[in-house]
Amino acid sequence: MHNKLDVCHYFTRMICQLTLLFLLTSLPPKTLGIQYQYESQPVILKSDGDTRISGIQDRIGKDIVLGGLFTVYYSSGGTGVGSCGDEIWEDGMEMLEAMLFAIDSVNSDPTLLPNLTLGYDIRDTCKRENVAMDETIDIVLSSGDLELESCAVVNTSTSEQVPVSVIIGAFESFITTPMAGLLRLFQKSQISYGSSSTALSNRELYSYFFRTFPPDDKQAQAMVDLIVHYGWDHISTINSNNLYGQRGIEEVKKHAAASSICIDFDAIITDEFKIADYANLASELLNSSANVVVLFASVHHVRSLFTELDRIQTLNSNERRFVWIASDTWAELTDREFNNVTAGKFGFAAFSENLDSFDVYYSQLLPSTNKRNPWFPPYYEQYHKCKIDGIPVCDNTSVTNTSEYKQFSVVPLVMDAVYAAAHAIDNFIQDNCDQPVQWYPGNQSCRGYNQSLNGDVLFRYISKVNFTSPSNNMVNFDSLGNIAVAKYSIFNYQLIKCTSNDCPPLSLVNIGTWDSSVSNNRLQLYPNVRSQFGITSSGEGEYMPVLTLKSQCQVCSPGHIKRIVVSSCCGTCDPCLGQNYTNASLTNTSCQTCPSDMWGNNPLTGSTGCVDISHSYLKPTDAWGIVLIVLSAVGLIAVVFVTCAFIWFWNTPIVKSSGREQMILLLIGLTLCFLVTIVFLLKPSPVSCGFQRVGLWFCFSLVLSALLVKLIRISRIFLHKSISNRPKYTGSIHQILFTFLLVGVQMSFVLVSMIVVHPDTITSTKLDENNHNDYPTLILKCTSPHIALIILQMLYFSALLIASNALAVLTIRFPANFNESKYVSFSTFSLGLMWFLFILSYIATNDSTIQTAVISSTIQLSALAVLFCLFGPRVVIMIFWPQQNVLETAMPTQPTLLNSFPKADHKDGGSINLAKRTV
Repeated sequence: MHNKLDVCHYFTRMICQLTLLFLLTSLPPKTLGIQYQYESQPVILKSDGDTRISGIQDRIGKDIVLGGLFTVYYSSGGTGVGSCGDEIWEDGMEMLEAMLFAIDSVNSDPTLLPNLTLGYDIRDTCKRENVAMDETIDIVLSSGDLELESCAVVNTSTSEQVPVSVIIGAFESFITTPMAGLLRLFQKSQISYGSSSTALSNRELYSYFFRTFPPDDKQAQAMVDLIVHYGWDHISTINSNNLYGQRGIEEVKKHAAASSICIDFDAIITDEFKIADYANLASELLNSSANVVVLFASVHHVRSLFTELDRIQTLNSNERRFVWIASDTWAELTDREFNNVTAGKFGFAAFSENLDSFDVYYSQLLPSTNKRNPWFPPYYEQYHKCKIDGIPVCDNTSVTNTSEYKQFSVVPLVMDAVYAAAHAIDNFIQDNCDQPVQWYPGNQSCRGYNQSLNGDVLFRYISKVNFTSPSNNMVNFDSLGNIAVAKYSIFNYQLIKCTSNDCPPLSLVNIGTWDSSVSNNRLQLYPNVRSQFGITSSGEGEYMPVLTLKSQCQVCSPGHIKRIVVSSCCGTCDPCLGQNYTNASLTNTSCQTCPSDMWGNNPLTGSTGCVDISHSYLKPTDAWGIVLIVLSAVGLIAVVFVTCAFIWFWNTPIVKSSGREQMILLLIGLTLCFLVTIVFLLKPSPVSCGFQRVGLWFCFSLVLSALLVKLIRISRIFLHKSISNRPKYTGSIHQILFTFLLVGVQMSFVLVSMIVVHPDTITSTKLDENNHNDYPTLILKCTSPHIALIILQMLYFSALLIASNALAVLTIRFPANFNESKYVSFSTFSLGLMWFLFILSYIATNDSTIQTAVISSTIQLSALAVLFCLFGPRVVIMIFWPQQNVLETAMPTQPTLLNSFPKADHKDGGSINLAKRTV
């Protein structure tokens, strides 16, 4: 029975096709082309008590049927559940007609699905998820087999309907997502022309999903590339709280973070938002710091936000403007009532060339001729604000004959989706069916192929399509079902030059493209983009929002860092003060610290580098240094003078009587006292600090020890009971040995102190009293020996000093012939006084420079006191009273004593008589 029916059907179709071929070849060439079927009468589907038109069908007698889901009616109150509303979406109407036009085009194409006819089953989703799900289920369940009972006219019962092979749609991601999950269960392929959510790239959940519209991760990357191009470093983001908005803004944030773009203000719009919520959001946005706003939201959310934003700005005379980065849902929104808000916006729409053939088709649509679209008459009335059978009466003007008409950018993508399904089926037929093709619409199979064109087979063929669509788009899909090449047109909503009074003040202008297939420079802006923002009709000048509205954080000046502030992208610029600095070659997020001996070059305003700190130590150019140098020079001159005098009068009685060897030691010690000043004027270092320790104690000890030994000798000679011989160990050799023995004990303490605490420098920073950030002073001083050793050294030196002064008190009362004891005593007294004053002065100050000056000046003054007290009188006698430089004068006698002592042999060169007890 079935074979007979197939043969009958085959011959019937052959006769029809031959007749059609004859008619086509007999027509003039200019009449060949797309055969528009807008006057055909489809089956109109109604719901809600037969009041709402839910869809249209043209499935009877068709070979292949495509399903379609479009938003026709919608409610401005939002999405979700509830009424479909009473307003027709203009773009939705264009997309619906684009599918019908694409079906007409395929049916008129002799090379694509030849001898086969496409039908359709198109439903209105009302932009509501529940409505869309109901219509999707109805499409699937109503797809019955076509049964041919005879070669007679085909019965138009529902049992004769051709099953739907592929569903085209939907536009909104939040509708497409559950729909794609449902169609996976029925193994029904779906090709969306507008759903861009990245969630739909999940092949495990949405196995049969394809789309000709690029996914949102590509759109987000395109947005960020534009932001980077204009140098905007911080932005605000607002999104709808739905699958489209959430996933889209997540991608924007991800790419923004990768490009170091900060999100200054972030907000979410929900379907529960009231007017007050939109007003609060608008106020918060006006108080934010970023001038660039990425708005990834549904159209009704966008309109509600702009309404409140415009109201608040008008009420408060707020002239702040934003550069809006519009997602594809509202990229081409040109509502005049929001021009004050949206002027200068950038929109990203899927790239497509304008289909002139569609504009020709669309321009011919009138309520009187467009019989297959029952939604068109009410849309026509809404668009022209007229009544077909009322007042004002419509004048049958095409919807394309107004300045407001501009082909919606998704129209070519709808055609791409239809053509993708058609090419997949055509490829299947070419690969599997015998030629000439005998197609069985009921079970979607052909002669030569034993199985039907089921979902899995059709899925594989859709996955492999690769063709150039009528819109010149390359249509092929990647492994996730996404269009392989993501390409966007970039629009700017700008002022235009008006040539008539009815032209819109602003218009969308295409300023460039973004192409994911380009490895470098994906963002391609047209060369004249900087001058493409239009001029006003009154000639007030160019309108360039990109150049006037910046969203760049303050660039910190040299020497400043960016301090992060909570809830703020830009933060504040803080100077690097004091010892801190920042270099332009480094990341300006934290200050660097100069080395311990350096300071910032601009410590009060912000430093970019380091400079050496002024070192504080006793310098030759300081006032103290000059005084010490003068004292040292005077002392050295005096020592040289005294030494020359002693050498000149070397063999005179006054020199011989003084103990020449011991006096030489004293002159050496005094010379070292004056020379050691040079060590104290050097910059502290381990070497100079070591010499300071040695020089301080050696000079003092040498002078004091020589005087002490001299006093001991005097006292021993005077107190010796025997007048017949001199005391032991009073010779010059013994005096020198005793002197160096005493000095050696002192220097042993110095040596131990240098081993315990090595000579080195320590630094301390003295800050400015008025401003601690200003240039400080780096105080350099030598390390101190261990406190125990300092105490031992001072105790030993004090013991020598006390012993010297005690003997000086004793010997100062000796008879006149021992008057040298007075000079030694005065020298010892001066040393004691200087030592006492030194200790008081050293303790009284904390300034290391003054302490060093005190030490050095004490050494020099002590040396000068000894020099003048001990050597001064002798030099005066040798030079000014040479007549007294004789034995009798130099050795005055007391008759009583002299007569009581026997004479003895001369020693020490024969010039000293022990009987006279010369000293």
